[in-house]
Amino acid sequence: MTMKPSSNIWIRRQQCPCGDWKCYVKYEGDDQTSVSSQLIKNETTSTSSSSEAVFMPYVGQIFKTDEDAFEYYSNFARKNGFSIRKARSTESQNLGIYRRDFVCYRSGFNQPRKKANVEHPRDRKSVRCGCDAKLYLTKEIVNGVTQWYISQFSNVHNHELLEDDQVRLLPAYRKIQEADQERILLLSKAGFPVNRIVKVLELEKGVQPGQLPFIEKDVRNFVRTCKKSVQENDALLTEKRENDTLELLEACKAMAERDADFVYDYTTDENSKIENISWSYADSVRAYTVFGDVVTFDTTYRSITYGLLLGVWFGIDNHGKPVFLGCALLQDESLNSFAWALQTFLRFMRGRCPQTVLTDIDSSLRDAIARELPDTKHVICSWHVHSKLSSWFTPSLGSQYEEFKAEFDMLCHLEGIEEFEHQWNHLVARFGLASDKHIALLFSYRTSWPLSYIRSYFLARSMTAEFYQSLDEFFKRILSGQTCLQLFFEQVCWLGM
Repeated sequence: MTMKPSSNIWIRRQQCPCGDWKCYVKYEGDDQTSVSSQLIKNETTSTSSSSEAVFMPYVGQIFKTDEDAFEYYSNFARKNGFSIRKARSTESQNLGIYRRDFVCYRSGFNQPRKKANVEHPRDRKSVRCGCDAKLYLTKEIVNGVTQWYISQFSNVHNHELLEDDQVRLLPAYRKIQEADQERILLLSKAGFPVNRIVKVLELEKGVQPGQLPFIEKDVRNFVRTCKKSVQENDALLTEKRENDTLELLEACKAMAERDADFVYDYTTDENSKIENISWSYADSVRAYTVFGDVVTFDTTYRSITYGLLLGVWFGIDNHGKPVFLGCALLQDESLNSFAWALQTFLRFMRGRCPQTVLTDIDSSLRDAIARELPDTKHVICSWHVHSKLSSWFTPSLGSQYEEFKAEFDMLCHLEGIEEFEHQWNHLVARFGLASDKHIALLFSYRTSWPLSYIRSYFLARSMTAEFYQSLDEFFKRILSGQTCLQLFFEQVCWLGM
């Protein structure tokens, strides 16, 4: 299976700002995750209900096709603690295949194989034990209509039947769905080891460890099988990125010819390949002169297809609504890339610095702002802080998390710095988080997010839930899977102007 490079896949940045490459963030309220979880729940409910409706097969039971019979028997088997496999089939010239034999997965005995010429051959124990449970189908034609009926059936097993939590681990029921396959390949490409990939999927789907419909061995085998496909896909994506970024550059040039006030800039590497590109519109530049005191630089999303980080600049109007100011696609999340984005934005806005800039937690971005905007107040948006709390603290706090979150919320709104730090120490001690790296990270950024430190900053209404809901709606509209960067550019142009 290869990933389809035809669509542009955008995801939230999942690498944790703590700097540990093994640590990632699952966001609270992430619609994609919520939808996926709901689908999984629905699928589980559907499977469960269909299984409940399956009764024991009987001789004479009729099915339209042999596949219908196999699916019915398979559902019955799963509900009753075993799996089945297709055994012998018999055919004739007149009827074609007219008999199908389905048997228990432990039917028959394993035939001894010729041992390979190796020093330490693996002695794999066979699960087959001569079980005689079976279902035989026979085809007949009645009034010109083909149907299959059960001619023999036995549900007598000579082995123990499995409990539900064990039967799901039988190979017949371990399936990696296509959406999971794509996710596995993306994580594998990013350098995640197989055991970490499994943990990521468990968290994203909201299931307990070991409750995925497949096991670590299945993921390892899938990644190994797809290795060649991944390499071929990488080549396709590299070519697509080069071609599409050139098309985007041409779109910017064409826009500049039509509108003399449209501004853009880009950088190239030593091979003249485009690294970073940024642009803004005449209306955005004019809007900045009125609504540019408080700006938000949102770097939530990145394109998996192109390996580019999306940065979008917003102002806020008199009604608390976001105003699009500019856009950047960056090759990475380094200090140099963020510094270039800031320099370019200031140049677009004719050198005028904002009073306040709001961002997510990111050490490289923080350093770039300190260097390029030394007189601008830097604020970490409270939404970005709160969206990470569950991912950071639920694993360690468990049932205490809700209580922790309530105290954390109260602490965020304290007005005095001394009171904040006193209550912070109390919170850390009470929940045993003194050695927690995420608590340490938040405290290191404390001058940028709690009310007690930023209460004197001019923020307009940029910290309201309504403002960030509007931003979320904007991103949903422009990140709907455009087939190329040029269409993305046109969508941004249509919504931003």
